[in-house]
Amino acid sequence: MSQIWALLGVVRGRFLLLTLSCVALGVALASRSQVGVMEVGDALLVLFGALAAHVAVNALNEWSDYRSGLDLRTRRTAFSGGSGTLVARPQLLGRTLMLGLGSLLAVR
Repeated sequence: MSQIWALLGVVRGRFLLLTLSCVALGVALASRSQVGVMEVGDALLVLFGALAAHVAVNALNEWSDYRSGLDLRTRRTAFSGGSGTLVARPQLLGRTLMLGLGSLLAVR
């Protein structure tokens, strides 16, 4: 269970709320347009794809920054310097790559 929480750090789970907000706004605007009604299934598919894309970008960025050594040289802040998860738990490097690639495949 602790690895799941650590992987949420790698994908920067708190920032996924931004994706949720953007998709919700888009769905709300689309449903109010004159074009037609958006189906719930379509909205959920868009949400899943957007979340998968965001997870892929965050995980692959964390993996790349740790592999290049950038995370070891950068001072972390709330909005830059990565999550620090891989610095604290380098054994998650392989799982982070798999999470990033798997999420990228889910977007396709």
